[in-house]
Amino acid sequence: MFNENLKWYFPASIPKAVQLIEQPGIILHGGGTRILKTQSRSIIGLVDICNLKLDYIKQKNNLYHVGAAVTFGKVVKFSKENNCLSMLGTALSEAASTPVRNRITIGGSIKDFPLWSNLIAPLIALDAKVEINNGSSKIIPIEEYITSGMIKTKHLVKEIIIPEDEKIIWRIKRFTLLKFEYPIFNIAIKFKFNGSLVHDAAFVITGVKNRFKRFNKAENIFMEKNLSEKLIKQAMKFIEPKFVSDYKYSSAYKEKVAKIIFEDLLLDIAGVKQ
Repeated sequence: MFNENLKWYFPASIPKAVQLIEQPGIILHGGGTRILKTQSRSIIGLVDICNLKLDYIKQKNNLYHVGAAVTFGKVVKFSKENNCLSMLGTALSEAASTPVRNRITIGGSIKDFPLWSNLIAPLIALDAKVEINNGSSKIIPIEEYITSGMIKTKHLVKEIIIPEDEKIIWRIKRFTLLKFEYPIFNIAIKFKFNGSLVHDAAFVITGVKNRFKRFNKAENIFMEKNLSEKLIKQAMKFIEPKFVSDYKYSSAYKEKVAKIIFEDLLLDIAGVKQ
């Protein structure tokens, strides 16, 4: 239940919005899906971002700029219509339900980073950056944004910046026993090739301890080599996701399933029949 004296604010500029959210009890409002999961009585003000002109997807110099007010549904539609951002579009098409995808905003999902989020794993794998404003504008890698603690500070997410590269091969997996449940974890895998050799790789999982894990040692196994089943077997020794047990599943069960899925996805990319 909301505070009976709740106030709405409709700033016309990012500096004004940032100034407002610096005050205790005043938070940003985009799609509104997060508010139901907060202590709403403690919220005394909502800063609506509808007048900040952040509902855009633009391409410039092989980069896609996706504004914070863009919904998951809009990204999915843009991806299909323009045959781009395929990894992100596919990941978000599997999130929640159609009505909810048309409410969840990019900015809110980045700032809150719920453990079941379909957004963060592909963004990290794609080497995305996030532009934020906390009185001044900063652009930082999404991985650094999370690990540095910046995500917990008061600021406004303006946009994400994603490089578009047709040379990548990717796989994603949202693991849940029932389709309509929150996923237990999300996996994103990306390879970039220079000829037949692996030039870049990213293996990411979310929903684990510390929110996400990137397996750098496993990635390095493939650098400047041909992708093969032998290398995959070597890399799997370094893919050790750590989970917390819950009322449904033990940590050991989740860890075993995640490892099996990682190996299956890697073998699929390599074209190994299973």
